[in-house]
Amino acid sequence: MQYFSENELVVPGQILSDNPRQSGFGTYVREGKVYASVMGFAKSINGVLRIIPVSGRYRPQRGDKVLGIVSDVKPNAVEVDIGGETTAVIKPHERETTPLKIDIGDCVLAEVKATGLKGIVLATEGLQKIPSGILISVNAAKVPRIIGRKGSMLQVLRRETGCDFWVGRNGLIVVNGPDPAHEFAAVAAVNMIEREAHTSGLTERVIQMLRKMLGRGDEDSSN
Repeated sequence: MQYFSENELVVPGQILSDNPRQSGFGTYVREGKVYASVMGFAKSINGVLRIIPVSGRYRPQRGDKVLGIVSDVKPNAVEVDIGGETTAVIKPHERETTPLKIDIGDCVLAEVKATGLKGIVLATEGLQKIPSGILISVNAAKVPRIIGRKGSMLQVLRRETGCDFWVGRNGLIVVNGPDPAHEFAAVAAVNMIEREAHTSGLTERVIQMLRKMLGRGDEDSSN
């Protein structure tokens, strides 16, 4: 039995379930029951309970898509600053040249391939170099809310601003729009979502703010 509702804000020590097999990230088991170990939003993903922290330092997980700035290019590795004084590396395959002709200062989107004692390794498969845009940083714990369920919030942001978004699980985001006004509105919306991630009715408020900023305040938000 579960003792919480989906996306409920829970606190450390709050009971979540009486099935210890459901214990996942941000939880612990005591006397056969699952409890929250951090403050955050409770979710059940494929039968496993996870807590998305309200705040906290980003912890790389295999499969995460992260954004970073290339800090060094060596013959056999590319070092990438992914924020929070954390550096990851891209190691090209044998006989492969540096992927995408990456240079120091480039912004890249890559998937975390491995983490461990040898550091954080990013995959060359699917590696993207972001051509241009505004780089902003948010609390990594708020990224799932910025993305939204099945990408719903990002769809709203793209539709309302006409901007492209690259979102890293590490809290780095690139916004690239048709002009500075639309980019400024998009950044303001992202900051609003980060600030009010725990509140209800957020999507509607984001739409209203964007339409006011971009001079479309009278439009029907259901469109």
